[in-house]
Amino acid sequence: MNEVTLTQIQTRLQRVERQNRVLIALLCAVTGIVLLGATSPEPKVISVDEIRAHRFTLLDPNGDVADWWYSDSPGGYHGP
Repeated sequence: MNEVTLTQIQTRLQRVERQNRVLIALLCAVTGIVLLGATSPEPKVISVDEIRAHRFTLLDPNGDVADWWYSDSPGGYHGP
């Protein structure tokens, strides 16, 4: 290999390394933005006009039953 070819290879290698650094920086930035968008700091609230059910069970944060209500007859209420 002569001196010109070696210089061309070094120049091309430096350009490829610089492009790789830019691509890695962009990949990290996009990953960070996606991770920030994936986290939701506020709880999701569902709002409706009416809910109809035969029984309601209230769970505590551990998933255990905190309270329950049900009705087996019109106008009747049964609860703990």
